[in-house]
Amino acid sequence: MSSAVERLAVVDHNYRQAKNNEAADLSRAQTEAAVAGIMANIANARLAYYEAVALALTAGGPGVEAAFTAARDAQATIKASREALELVPTLLGKLKSGTAAVQELIAAAKA
Repeated sequence: MSSAVERLAVVDHNYRQAKNNEAADLSRAQTEAAVAGIMANIANARLAYYEAVALALTAGGPGVEAAFTAARDAQATIKASREALELVPTLLGKLKSGTAAVQELIAAAKA
């Protein structure tokens, strides 16, 4: 079973990888829509991080564990996408999925 610290670490990782890779991701963006998508993901990841900090993510249970696993796996998928230098639209889809998984973890841990 994951701890609140491990859950927050996944949320933190999602935000930091988005923020730390902002310049590289934007330099690869070919369209205004891709730039807007990258910027929106960073904003959503930041908001999720602050929400997670405020909530402390202390609730547990099977739903929380499933959401934690999905969020952790999404981060691995994003890392692999960056390492493979996948096209920005593909990477952006994975970034959005990763942030959505983190948001689902936060929602599950609120209960």
